[in-house]
Parts: sequence; structure tokens; C-alpha cells
Amino acid sequence: MSRDPEILDLGREPFATTHRRMLEHAEALRKREVRGKILLVEHPPIYTAGRATPADDLGGDVISVERGGKITFHGPGQLVIYPIVRLPKHDVRAWLRTLESFGIAICRALDLEGEPSVDGTGVFVNNRKLMSIGVAIRHWINLHGISVNVDMNLAAFHRIRPCGLDPSVMSDLSRALGRTVSLAEVAGIVRHLAPMLCAPEVEARPR
Repeated sequence: MSRDPEILDLGREPFATTHRRMLEHAEALRKREVRGKILLVEHPPIYTAGRATPADDLGGDVISVERGGKITFHGPGQLVIYPIVRLPKHDVRAWLRTLESFGIAICRALDLEGEPSVDGTGVFVNNRKLMSIGVAIRHWINLHGISVNVDMNLAAFHRIRPCGLDPSVMSDLSRALGRTVSLAEVAGIVRHLAPMLCAPEVEARPR
């Protein structure tokens, strides 16, 4: 019997708490004790650095994590989507394209024309980056995911080179649309589009 992943809205939660939750759930999913989950969360301000981050960008208040990519910012007004699910097939590049297609579908639901990055790490609208992608794959289970800039103070990006880019490229959905967009509005769209991220799950074993 297949079961769709549960979508869990965590509200605002520290990155460290969500990260621990993510790792624990991925391990339980590997053991087939639970079904997949898609976590939706807004983090207090934090910089995280993926495996490709240059050494000079590390240190201070930057937290190194196991995902791919470079340094980025998470903070208020950004919805981060963590699909803790089995990959539909054993192809990491295809999974990155799936996440990009998911981000483009969010844009389309808001009548925006999203475009994928050239390297599978984000979604752009009018040459401005609104979404960033970075993942780690363990036992063909996804960790981390896609962050959607909804209605942010973009100043925090100007302290870094987000994903290796000039910070001026960063924007958000509210600026792209010329109106205030809420996290709740985007979360509703995510719930509708969630099947794009889901492979069929076998029934979890009773715990």
C-alpha cells in the first residue's frame, strides 16, 4: 500500500533543530520505520555553507552543512522546503531538475515565469534569483532542499556571495509580483504541488 509523504509546517524554527529533525527522520525512513515527510519552515537568520564553499568564506557565524553548493542565507520571509523522501530514481541530476521544476511550478501558480539555473541550483525570474537549491543524498534519500525567497530583507545576502553569485542578483516573490506575498500563500501552493516531489512509499513498519 503506497502512502504520500506527510507535509509538516514547522512555523519558525532554528536551523539546528530542523537539521537534527531532518537527519533523524531520514534515518528512520532508511529503516522503513516511517514514511517520507516534506518539512516547511522559516528559520531565524543564519548563514549555512555547503561542501563547495571556499575556505575563505567559512568561519564566524557561518555553519557548515553536508549539502552541496556554497554559502547562502536563511531568514525571516523565506520558506524553506525540505523533502525528506526517497528519490524517484537513482539519479541526482534528475532530482535537482525535479526540484527546479517544482520551483518553476510555484512561480507559475503566481503567474510568474520562472527559469532554471544552468547548474541545477536555483530558479530565476527576470534574471533575479528567487529560489536556491542544495541537497545531500544518503541511501537515495534526500536531505535539505529548496529555499523560496517570499518577502525578505535582502540586505543579509550582501554580506556574502550567495551560491557564489553577486548578491545583487537575489530577489523575492513579493518584489517580482509588486505585491506582498505571505509564507502561508506559498505554503498552500507547495501543498498542492507536493506530489511532484514524491515517489511511492511502501507502508512503514509499526514502531
